[in-house]
Amino acid sequence: MKDYNLKLIKWLNDSYDKKGSLNPCLWVLSPSVFIRLIIRILLILTKRIINIFTKPTTVFNEGNYNVYEKNILRTSLINILLYRRPNPFESYIGSNQFKPKKIHQNLLLSLKEIQGIKLEFTEYQYPLVSIIIPVYNKVEYTFNCLRALKNNISSKISFEIIVINDNSSDATKEILEGVQGLKCINNEENIGFLFSSKKGAEVARGEYICFLNNDTEVQTNWLESLVDIFHRYPDAGIVGSMLIYPDNRLQEAGGIIWNDATGMNYGRFMNYVDPRFNFVRPVDYCSGASILIKKRDYETLQGFDEVFAPAYYEDTDLCFSVRNKLGKKVFYQPESKLIHHEGITSGTSTSSGAKRFQIINAETFKQKWQTELKKHLKDQPNKGAMRLCGKKTILIIDLYIPVFDKESGSQRLFQLIKIFKQLDYHLIFAPDNEIPEEPYTKELQQMGVEVLYRTYDYSQITVMKQIEERLPYIDIAWICRPNIFEKYIPLFKKSACTIIYDTIDLHYIRLKREAELFPSRSIDWQSMKSLEQKCGEASTLTIAITDVDKQTLKEMGLQHVEIIPNIHVANSDAYLPFEERNGILFIGGYNHTPNVDAALWLCNEIMPIVWSKYPDLNVTLLGSHPPEEVKKLAGPNVTVTGYIQDVSPYFKRNRIFVAPLTYGAGMKGKIGQSLEFSLPVVSTSVGVEGMNLKHDWNCLMANDTASFAEAIIQLYFDNKCWERISTNSHEGIFPFSPEYVKSTLDKIFSELPIKSPN
Repeated sequence: MKDYNLKLIKWLNDSYDKKGSLNPCLWVLSPSVFIRLIIRILLILTKRIINIFTKPTTVFNEGNYNVYEKNILRTSLINILLYRRPNPFESYIGSNQFKPKKIHQNLLLSLKEIQGIKLEFTEYQYPLVSIIIPVYNKVEYTFNCLRALKNNISSKISFEIIVINDNSSDATKEILEGVQGLKCINNEENIGFLFSSKKGAEVARGEYICFLNNDTEVQTNWLESLVDIFHRYPDAGIVGSMLIYPDNRLQEAGGIIWNDATGMNYGRFMNYVDPRFNFVRPVDYCSGASILIKKRDYETLQGFDEVFAPAYYEDTDLCFSVRNKLGKKVFYQPESKLIHHEGITSGTSTSSGAKRFQIINAETFKQKWQTELKKHLKDQPNKGAMRLCGKKTILIIDLYIPVFDKESGSQRLFQLIKIFKQLDYHLIFAPDNEIPEEPYTKELQQMGVEVLYRTYDYSQITVMKQIEERLPYIDIAWICRPNIFEKYIPLFKKSACTIIYDTIDLHYIRLKREAELFPSRSIDWQSMKSLEQKCGEASTLTIAITDVDKQTLKEMGLQHVEIIPNIHVANSDAYLPFEERNGILFIGGYNHTPNVDAALWLCNEIMPIVWSKYPDLNVTLLGSHPPEEVKKLAGPNVTVTGYIQDVSPYFKRNRIFVAPLTYGAGMKGKIGQSLEFSLPVVSTSVGVEGMNLKHDWNCLMANDTASFAEAIIQLYFDNKCWERISTNSHEGIFPFSPEYVKSTLDKIFSELPIKSPN
């Protein structure tokens, strides 16, 4: 039956053409498609058409009200055409139910087919990882496992494969002898899984030992992502993989052990793309079908406890020993995926054969760890899975995933998430646009953040609904921006969680300043002010970015206000001296209109004055999403780069940084970023607002065209002025260091009325 299922999957895969379109003949597999077709089209299209002409709460740049209005239609169409369903046509007709997952598996080969395939592995003198595979018969699965290893481990990682043939009676010995680069140990008698594993570990040469079942098929990045956990988490002791059934259902996303020593494979039979199963987290144990441990830790613990021979619970016991004897953590790594053909060697019945030891060893395990087991739960899967994730749970809601290398607001939030993790909080991040933008989503998930989203394979449950399902476990809801707060606050009316409103900046001040500068834009800042006041009144605590914003909020009648500013880390690299630098630098995300206006003012009015005296000075405009009006500024002396992932070389080589901002609110991340690199700044009073900078000490300030041009010339050519401001730059960002903000947050959270655990 298993072979038939694999062949059916292959047939379905082959039924897609090169462009990924489904062969229409397969629709006959689901006759109900035709019955539902008309109703499905009418209901879905009606809903989507309504969405186009109603004002959505999801926007690309809620920070500017004009851009907000312009993107209503764009946002709705993008959600329809790209993000809700990558192929809307297939969704409407129902054929997407046949679309194959992106999990690759090989068809099992016959013994005759295997004998005709040459398999060879590179032999490394100093392997980083020793992969240990105990086998007993089932040579077709063993060979399949080896093929997957050959095809899916990067050449960037060195490894050795040690197969322990536990006196198999089939052609295992003969087949494995034909695989080059394989270290094969043939047992003269059957000694069982546990002793075979220990035998392989004794000859392992790698820094890490990986135990792998022979009935598995590893996927791309399987091994690399396991090793990466040890680089990311110094307290990692063991890391395990996501196990997936051949039919693409989830088998295990980390294991839970209840207080009676029985276990549960978290997520069993569910959708493996579900957000709950796709972030790194500490767990009770991971299945020995695929686990990685440092060899020295394994040897310190003397390996698997022989009391669990021949098999079962030895992997769980090793995980408990790592946590309770070594003081390290057991991590589940969702990026390490493999197919597991469960029960191939030992069967699935616990009443006979080797599988019966699962029941016997459960009692042994219970007696050994009875004190530790008292801390565990019983029959609460979600709480059991999150038991070790943190002392409290914080939900953060914002417009989108923090694009931390594109804008200062996202960088601030990204740094806050790091601090929350350091303070031992479990983080859930909910992007209002529901899009798991990469590589940012993956980075958060690898940090241990549970990111909510919708994808092609997980589109039925909205982010709003996902939040609602998690409400019983949320202690703090940290909601960013007024429009997002207004949308989501009704969810928490019956919840006991603490509500924090993060202003990001005071939107109405920015809009008011813009309205005063550009009366023709007809900006309704009064409504925004009213909304921001209501958000503050509905929250337990309001977060301001600067002391100026805090004072403004206090004047609006809000009592509970704290300051959490942008976060900046001083760059410790040796920087180029004055004489070796040249060029004038500006950076900004151009979805934010104050940055567009700043670039236009700089190049159209300020720099012409400078160029009249020094025509060879060059300006670089960094930043993502430059509109056409900014692109047109490019010329002999102006470079418009667009998005660049690593901008540090620009800050290290240019001579001065300019930020001619005429309106805005809150802290300006670009100023702090420049100070991080000790790059002297010329800006306006609006630009340095909230930074506590002093003119002619750690910056130059100018508020009109002529004065700004004069300040540029002074800072660019006056060596002494440049050295003074550069030297004092780090002083300006000390109050915004991660350590300073961390202590502030810790104090704030300790004083908040946080609900007791359920």
